[in-house]
Amino acid sequence: MAVVLAKQLSNKPVLSADGEELGHVYNLTMDAKTGALESVLVEPSDQPIAGFETTDNGRLRVPARCIDDLSDFLIVRKPGT
Repeated sequence: MAVVLAKQLSNKPVLSADGEELGHVYNLTMDAKTGALESVLVEPSDQPIAGFETTDNGRLRVPARCIDDLSDFLIVRKPGT
Protein backbone atom coordinates (compact mmCIF):
# COMPACT_ATOMS: atom_id res chain seq x y z
CA MET A 1 0.00 0.00 0.00
CA ALA A 2 1.23 3.49 -0.79
CA VAL A 3 2.10 5.98 1.92
CA VAL A 4 -1.06 7.74 3.12
CA LEU A 5 -1.32 10.40 5.80
CA ALA A 6 -3.75 9.59 8.60
CA LYS A 7 -5.57 12.90 8.08
CA GLN A 8 -6.39 11.74 4.51
CA LEU A 9 -8.41 8.91 6.06
CA SER A 10 -10.27 11.00 8.63
CA ASN A 11 -14.04 10.61 8.07
CA LYS A 12 -13.41 8.89 4.72
CA PRO A 13 -16.48 6.85 3.63
CA VAL A 14 -15.92 3.08 3.80
CA LEU A 15 -17.43 0.63 1.31
CA SER A 16 -17.18 -3.14 1.12
CA ALA A 17 -15.71 -4.63 -2.05
CA ASP A 18 -19.25 -5.53 -3.13
CA GLY A 19 -20.46 -1.91 -2.75
CA GLU A 20 -22.14 -2.04 0.66
CA GLU A 21 -21.84 1.23 2.58
CA LEU A 22 -20.21 0.37 5.91
CA GLY A 23 -19.79 3.82 7.46
CA HIS A 24 -16.84 6.20 7.79
CA VAL A 25 -13.32 6.04 9.24
CA TYR A 26 -13.35 6.93 12.92
CA ASN A 27 -9.78 6.14 13.96
CA LEU A 28 -6.73 3.97 13.25
CA THR A 29 -4.70 1.54 15.32
CA MET A 30 -0.99 1.17 14.67
CA ASP A 31 1.91 -0.89 15.99
CA ALA A 32 3.79 1.45 18.34
CA LYS A 33 7.17 -0.13 17.53
CA THR A 34 6.99 -0.36 13.74
CA GLY A 35 4.36 2.25 12.90
CA ALA A 36 2.55 -0.31 10.74
CA LEU A 37 -1.19 0.10 10.37
CA GLU A 38 -3.00 -2.65 12.28
CA SER A 39 -6.65 -1.76 11.76
CA VAL A 40 -9.11 0.93 10.85
CA LEU A 41 -12.00 1.66 13.20
CA VAL A 42 -15.18 2.42 11.31
CA GLU A 43 -18.19 4.27 12.69
CA PRO A 44 -20.91 2.12 11.15
CA SER A 45 -23.83 3.40 9.14
CA ASP A 46 -27.32 2.95 10.57
CA GLN A 47 -27.77 -0.57 9.22
CA PRO A 48 -26.33 -3.65 10.97
CA ILE A 49 -23.03 -4.84 9.46
CA ALA A 50 -21.95 -8.48 9.65
CA GLY A 51 -18.53 -9.95 9.03
CA PHE A 52 -16.27 -7.66 11.09
CA GLU A 53 -15.21 -7.71 14.72
CA THR A 54 -16.71 -4.81 16.68
CA THR A 55 -15.37 -2.78 19.59
CA ASP A 56 -17.24 -2.39 22.89
CA ASN A 57 -18.83 0.81 21.58
CA GLY A 58 -20.04 -0.77 18.32
CA ARG A 59 -17.37 0.40 15.89
CA LEU A 60 -16.15 -2.03 13.24
CA ARG A 61 -12.53 -3.15 13.48
CA VAL A 62 -11.27 -3.62 9.91
CA PRO A 63 -7.86 -5.35 9.78
CA ALA A 64 -5.30 -3.59 7.56
CA ARG A 65 -4.97 -6.76 5.47
CA CYS A 66 -8.61 -6.29 4.38
CA ILE A 67 -8.02 -2.89 2.77
CA ASP A 68 -8.24 -3.20 -1.01
CA ASP A 69 -8.14 0.37 -2.30
CA LEU A 70 -8.26 4.02 -1.37
CA SER A 71 -9.70 6.71 -3.59
CA ASP A 72 -12.79 8.75 -2.80
CA PHE A 73 -13.70 5.80 -0.55
CA LEU A 74 -11.81 3.28 1.53
CA ILE A 75 -12.65 -0.06 -0.10
CA VAL A 76 -12.41 -3.11 2.17
CA ARG A 77 -13.22 -6.78 1.89
CA LYS A 78 -14.70 -8.76 4.71
CA PRO A 79 -12.27 -11.17 6.43
CA GLY A 80 -12.33 -14.61 4.90
CA THR A 81 -13.42 -13.46 1.44
